[in-house]
Amino acid sequence: MATIVMLTEFFLLSLALGVGFFSFLANTRETGAGFLKIISGLCGASSLVALILHLTYGSYLDKLSILYYLSLISFLLIYLGHRDEKSVFMWILFGVHNIALTILLFIMNNENFQEFFFSFTSVMFLGSVTYAMVMGHWYLVTPRLSEKPLKIALYFMWVFMAVKCVWTGIGYLGSSDFFINGTVSGGGYAFNWMMLLMRTGWGYVVLGIMSYFAYRLVAMRSIQSATGMLYAMTFFVFVGELVSNYMFYQYGVHI
Repeated sequence: MATIVMLTEFFLLSLALGVGFFSFLANTRETGAGFLKIISGLCGASSLVALILHLTYGSYLDKLSILYYLSLISFLLIYLGHRDEKSVFMWILFGVHNIALTILLFIMNNENFQEFFFSFTSVMFLGSVTYAMVMGHWYLVTPRLSEKPLKIALYFMWVFMAVKCVWTGIGYLGSSDFFINGTVSGGGYAFNWMMLLMRTGWGYVVLGIMSYFAYRLVAMRSIQSATGMLYAMTFFVFVGELVSNYMFYQYGVHI
């Protein structure tokens, strides 16, 4: 049960931090304030539910709760006060929620830089895909919006996917006892291999192929088709990172 709560809180935090971080990609003079309100609402709701989960085992005045409060206030103020022209105050709030949630993630990972970096790359990987999927819908409101933000989000996704692929390879080599025939480590031989194959097959191979076609569709300005592809990519990135972080939190294996 503790692992399930931790994973759920982590994924809610991933949405708040990952999607909120990439909100800088779109120029609000072109999208209008409405798009930032959607992003802030999504991130704020994710932060709120993550806070509720945290309070099932933590105190309402501990460090993590205070950081959640800071991020929630920032998202709320952005939602209520953002205009088409991004003010200095809005940039400050952007910095506050990103810093607060990054520190929160660091504390959640036992203030260990290796564990933090593993989780942070997952957050950015998941956040870039989810942000692109949400943004794809906004082209129905502003059809003349440049496709550049979607392209940049996919560039970021490829960078973080490359980092995660390398880490999976290192994790596999460093935890080879999990994948030898007859092992009793983790969930057993068959289970461990199933997790690894799901992580690589769905989280890298399928996602990588789909991202290529999504990019081609964006380049052709077939945004609705690209958004449909991004919907499916969001599912696969969630599954891949869920498997990866389950193995991480449950067994300490980096795949």
